[in-house]
Amino acid sequence: MMTATTLPIRVFLFLCLSNFLFLEDILAQGIELTGNHQPIEQRSTIRLFEQNHPKFEGVLKINFDLHIRDDGTSGYLIRLKDKGQNPTYNLYFDKEDHEAVFRFNEEGKSSLIRLAIGIDKLNKQRWLPIRLTYDLSKGMISLAIGNFAIESVRVPQLKSYSPTVIFGKSDYLIDVPSFSIRELVIADDRQQLLFPMRESAGSILHDASGNAYGKVTNVTWLLNRAYHWQRSGAMYSSRKSGSEYDVKRQLAYYFNSDSLYIHHLRGGFTEAIRFTNPCPVLIKLGNSFLDSIENRLYVYETFYEHPHEGPTIASLSLDDYTWRIESDAYLGLELNHHAAHYLADRRSLFVFGGFGNMLYNNDLRRYEIDKSDWTAAQNVSKDEILPRYFTSMGYGDVTKKMYLFGGMGNESGQHIVGRKYFYDLYELDLAGGRTKKLWQLDWKEHHFVPARGLVIPNDQWLYLLGYPEHVSHSLIQLRRFSLADGSYEQLGDSIPIYSDKISTRAKLYHDKNLQKLIAIVQESDDDIRSKLSVYELDFPAISQSQLHAFSKSTKAQGTWWIGFSALIIATGAILIYRKKHFTKQVSPSEERFISQTAKPKIDIETTTKAPSWKHPDKNSILLYGDFTVLDRRGNDISHLFSTRLRQVFCLILIHSDSAGISSNLLSHLVWPDKPKDKVKTSRGVTINNLRKALSTVEGVEIVYKNGHYRVAISPPCYCDYTVLRHRTATDNDLISEDISQLIRRGSFLMGSDDPLFDEAKSKLENELILSLQKTMLLMEQQENWNSLFAAAELLMVLDPIHEMALKKGLTALQKLNSTTQASRFYTRFTEHYQQLLGETYPISFNELIKG
Repeated sequence: MMTATTLPIRVFLFLCLSNFLFLEDILAQGIELTGNHQPIEQRSTIRLFEQNHPKFEGVLKINFDLHIRDDGTSGYLIRLKDKGQNPTYNLYFDKEDHEAVFRFNEEGKSSLIRLAIGIDKLNKQRWLPIRLTYDLSKGMISLAIGNFAIESVRVPQLKSYSPTVIFGKSDYLIDVPSFSIRELVIADDRQQLLFPMRESAGSILHDASGNAYGKVTNVTWLLNRAYHWQRSGAMYSSRKSGSEYDVKRQLAYYFNSDSLYIHHLRGGFTEAIRFTNPCPVLIKLGNSFLDSIENRLYVYETFYEHPHEGPTIASLSLDDYTWRIESDAYLGLELNHHAAHYLADRRSLFVFGGFGNMLYNNDLRRYEIDKSDWTAAQNVSKDEILPRYFTSMGYGDVTKKMYLFGGMGNESGQHIVGRKYFYDLYELDLAGGRTKKLWQLDWKEHHFVPARGLVIPNDQWLYLLGYPEHVSHSLIQLRRFSLADGSYEQLGDSIPIYSDKISTRAKLYHDKNLQKLIAIVQESDDDIRSKLSVYELDFPAISQSQLHAFSKSTKAQGTWWIGFSALIIATGAILIYRKKHFTKQVSPSEERFISQTAKPKIDIETTTKAPSWKHPDKNSILLYGDFTVLDRRGNDISHLFSTRLRQVFCLILIHSDSAGISSNLLSHLVWPDKPKDKVKTSRGVTINNLRKALSTVEGVEIVYKNGHYRVAISPPCYCDYTVLRHRTATDNDLISEDISQLIRRGSFLMGSDDPLFDEAKSKLENELILSLQKTMLLMEQQENWNSLFAAAELLMVLDPIHEMALKKGLTALQKLNSTTQASRFYTRFTEHYQQLLGETYPISFNELIKG
């Protein structure tokens, strides 16, 4: 592969700039405004032209794309308030019966325009174009709502107009719907102002040239929604369950034998339906697929441990919620973690691979709805796919081909031989039953298996979720692969998953109407009860570097391009220098890792002074290892914190680096089954007891503001969680003695198996691992071998079988001529590897040392 150091500098600059411009095209984002479901002071506002009032003449046009959230809120979308004596206008949104109604009003006088469109039309597309035109000289205002409705009205003629343009809450107009806008353009006959809204943070709104024109309050920059997965809902079942997502209706289904839970992504609410008659299929793993044409949910099982008689496939009508037996055809094959995809136009479910009876499978099977039966097993020909499970399947609507990616297995199909991970892609011709291997990757990074569901939106890219199935508490990561050659990049942040049981599953969907990727994650700790979480991510997804690419663009465009060009030139010079002066190069995967690990600043409420790294013997709260609290005299008062007080304190603390935790969410998490009137009493008593327990610790306070609780920590109080969050956010060096001892004290909330903290534990550990990986790479480049080994050793405290830590640690010890210590370091790793994975580590000490 050609690198930057081998390219002529002019070509290198051209490619970099072209790539950047391409990214700019695809990253058009927007702003989300908070509506009436929040307290008044937390509702959103965008205010333009308050300080600098441009004068508009001729024809004033205000164009933007609008998304209305289906949460029942209504109110003012936009307000035009002139600084002189001219009329003030506003646009109001509401719902009446089955219509979405837009009213353009002359404020305080009358409604000038009323446009109504069907709710179904509003919901069919995520973004609805709004076009507001004011012909000043003719005295004519027109309003257009997409391609559905347009109307004009006579208003006073004006020579010029200089309004303040306000979206959302404005002065005494406090009724605001929950809505988003993007691609805002304000123009007249002489000028055009474009507001791309591509930043990820801040309170200043800039135009495309970087000029500040307004302020935003209580908004969400939508660029974050293309990087950060948002959990839309969570549901629980005490019985064996299954799950599906309906991309046609934007509904997530979670079912067991007697009930169905339906989560509405547009509205953000969940409803529960109890069946009149239970599911006729004995649910074991809850395999399922959805026929959105007939609006039926199919449930199927391929295997039972004991002789089974009765239906193996049944379908649920999603109109009247009645079951229908479809088939009693019994495969009798244990196909755990098989790949499956349903094609509505063929009315067929395709199933490939799976594991059972100590064997891996590579047969392709097909269930045809019209025949109510399975076809005979087929072994795909030409480029044969080796037996495997944990593979993933998807269909390309553009290419009209089925695709199979990855998994685990071996050539013989026998589990006792041992398994290996596959990172390959096959294209399947359904008509001929033949396959073509498109590529196979020599994977050098941490192993993962793909979750169910490949997303192939075009003829270029494939999106998939992957996670290390051999780790109980792990993280799911989104990756995008090229269909042509397998080149890939990591997108978005991660989703926590508990993957210890066979019924745990995750699946990826692409909702074109919502323009989102949807992930449903079903987790179980006993293969009976389970939890379903629904996550959404704006599509196209972005990488971490793209998230922060526009966050500081406050300069004029010309100045910005000069700086960017200088940066590109400097980057090229540095690459050339490294090529000449370093004999040991960082691998391409490690280079990608360094470029993708910049961290956003964490805003835990403290004083402006950074928290002390030194662990004092009083006024301390320690959450790593044993839960410990020391008061102002140094007395251990941990016994004052009951299990409930610890739970509530930690919940508030881990939410204190954002807006805090709302009283409603705290009540829902801690007291989910209590009536509302009793929850309020329990919450009040618990918070009072918590404050009392903390009263002898100086510098810590439970703060309640705007309906949210936060933990405020300031000197002299020391909290190890706050210290470590600050260090990972602002400094990659975690190998100082103080921080090292903190991590070695034990894991975060050690001994607590409360599932409420699983996500926080996983994310914090992942941040620490990423920081230490980055530290190792930097220390290796600087040839700081002592620090490199310290980072590797600390990383193995967090992850005893981290192969990068092993290899970098051995490299450091080799450079330090510590052969005996290197042998002990390797032995410790291999013992943990054998204990945790039940396998012998395949690379010998001598191979690693020579390598």
